[in-house]
Amino acid sequence: MAVASMSMRDVRISAEVLAALTPDKVRALRAGPEPGRTQCVRCEQIADADLDPISVVVIRHPTPGGGTVTNIVFAHAECSPSTLSDSDVPVDVEQVMTRMHLIPTLAHRQPNGPVITGLLMEPLIPIVEAVEAPANAYLQTFLSHGLPLLGPYDVDMEYLATVPDWRAVLAPGESPEETRVTILCERPGEEHQPLAVISDLVVRPGPQWRQAAAATGELALYAGLIGLRQTRDRDMMTVARAIFAAARAGNLCGGLITAAVISP
Repeated sequence: MAVASMSMRDVRISAEVLAALTPDKVRALRAGPEPGRTQCVRCEQIADADLDPISVVVIRHPTPGGGTVTNIVFAHAECSPSTLSDSDVPVDVEQVMTRMHLIPTLAHRQPNGPVITGLLMEPLIPIVEAVEAPANAYLQTFLSHGLPLLGPYDVDMEYLATVPDWRAVLAPGESPEETRVTILCERPGEEHQPLAVISDLVVRPGPQWRQAAAATGELALYAGLIGLRQTRDRDMMTVARAIFAAARAGNLCGGLITAAVISP
């Protein structure tokens, strides 16, 4: 039923938007947002892609280095046609990258197998539907540094791929419950500058979390618009649903990265 519903969606993409996006991105956008309900960037009311014609709206933002980042949002077709516009609101990718929220988790990669330390990373930026929000800036930065986009079938811990050049350094905090997290990407070659994603940020998952990372030497990193920053109820099912929803929406990067654990 879901496939039939998606094929009937009226998703409108103008010629100028088509010219600004890659063929793969256009193909993904033609299916509309997934899940189908999103927020109209113009009227800020719910837009249901399974019921209403919707337009793809693209806003390009300048960066301090002279480049651009692209924000792709949706609108009711009656509120806005599909447009491409250039905003004068700058997006400092480095600033976006240093404002992250971390949520630690634990999961089994296989039934009865070793426990894997997990880390969910969300940007502290406005909601994705806001015109000025650099919704894609951090994802583009992750992708350019080798952290792949995850689809719904990639997020399962059993199939999560190992990502080279990314590593987490976990150090003890001031109490046994605290861990100080640093996440780095150090790709070889002069064209790739080292990226410090997280620098000495404190989380409070308890000692078992750090012990699991020490035992396996790896950490499952999920980075994207996961929607858990404002959610107090973070039981295993709530976290899993949020991860899969972010992957379905194309808003999730991640993989297994090396974890170096510093002893107390």
